[in-house]
Amino acid sequence: MSLRINHNMSGYNAHRNVVNNSNAQGKTMEKLSSGLTINRAADGPAALHILAVMIVLLLVVFSGTTILAQDSTIKYPSWMWGEGAVGDWHKARLAEFEKAYPDFTVQTTQIAAGDYETTIITQLAAGDAPDVLPVFTNMIPALVKAGLLEPLDECLARTSFADRLLPSVSVAVYDGQTYGVPLTMSPRSLIYNQELLDKAGVELPTTIEEFYDTAKTVQKNTDADWGYAFHTDSANVLQSYIETMNWSLGFGSDWSQEDGTITANTSENVEALTWLQRFLDDGISPQGLSVTTARNLFLEGEVAFMFEGPWLMTMVKSKNADLYQNVGYTTLPTPTHAAITGGAFYVIPVEAQNKDAACDYLEIINSTDAQRSWLEDLVQIPGTVVEPTEAFLDENPWVPNMVEVSAQYPGGLGYAPPGYRVEAGEFRQIVIDHVAQIWAGSKSVEEALDELQVALKEWAADL
Repeated sequence: MSLRINHNMSGYNAHRNVVNNSNAQGKTMEKLSSGLTINRAADGPAALHILAVMIVLLLVVFSGTTILAQDSTIKYPSWMWGEGAVGDWHKARLAEFEKAYPDFTVQTTQIAAGDYETTIITQLAAGDAPDVLPVFTNMIPALVKAGLLEPLDECLARTSFADRLLPSVSVAVYDGQTYGVPLTMSPRSLIYNQELLDKAGVELPTTIEEFYDTAKTVQKNTDADWGYAFHTDSANVLQSYIETMNWSLGFGSDWSQEDGTITANTSENVEALTWLQRFLDDGISPQGLSVTTARNLFLEGEVAFMFEGPWLMTMVKSKNADLYQNVGYTTLPTPTHAAITGGAFYVIPVEAQNKDAACDYLEIINSTDAQRSWLEDLVQIPGTVVEPTEAFLDENPWVPNMVEVSAQYPGGLGYAPPGYRVEAGEFRQIVIDHVAQIWAGSKSVEEALDELQVALKEWAADL
């Protein structure tokens, strides 16, 4: 049986209608009506800057910059050039482009993920714009507001892939104009080791109570070190925030609302974090667990459950082939069965020197063959509709479930708080500063969340 990865055809049609009825570019960002955001790079204190403010300051500093004459070099920075199979995939697309367009060469620049956001914003504000580049979705609102991104509607109109874009493109649509093309969808949900479940004689849990009992039983009845590994390393703000955000959404709440209302100390959040604290208190989950350590534990077969994305499956496939045959992908059995989906987008800066060539590069990237390779070779959800092969589905039976997860929970698109997309880094830091006190046992869940409610309201009032 074949699977057509088509999340929502009405969404595609709606997107086309939006494009066809585009409005003027210069309206304010406050009119954005849908889509949350992601900041994969904001793992630590560097994330505390507010993008919009940073951009404004840089624009003032570099306001006298002169645009250089067009040349035949396509400047293409990314954090992915050195990322193993992902980097190889991009290099293959680069070779295709240079073969199809021999008058152009592509100049690639590897930028560390943790430095990527700041580096790119500085370059754009200085007038030293690349021609095409991927960005984390949280960067898009501030860059659009600052007038640093080129609308892509004319580009899309001459491509072959515009009608195949997934609904996630809505994250990059502002005032009727499209400023980004999705590179990938990254649904985060519950990944489990079926072999450990079988050894423990337990079934896949369907409720939060069963989840706790199953994780505890696996730890007791197998050689696994941990039942459930979740990120409690407060030094990694983003990952710790995503984990707690997942549980908050899973119990029907969030830290804030679209209108800016702070909802940190809701009864749902109290219940969610009380469950998480129980895993720690009962020794089912380890304290202070870093992302790298957690992933390595899973790869070694020492963890039954993790809340992760498809990249973990790619790591398992390349590093532990035997384990890969025994892993599954489902939703965390919280009351709302929430999942979170992030991603990255391609954009073209407004001061890019080779915009037409950059659009041609997007055509190469989004060809049917390239997109199928992204799915089948990297086991990642591409940015467009693609038809996987029967052989791929036979070898990766969990993929349809991953697709279902990312399609079923569009409200979880992004890793930023509703109402505070641009200021997400500061918001996340405040949340984790208070949540860390729960994990450390210095504050009760209720006490920490009450204090968090006050702290976030005071912070928001000063924006």
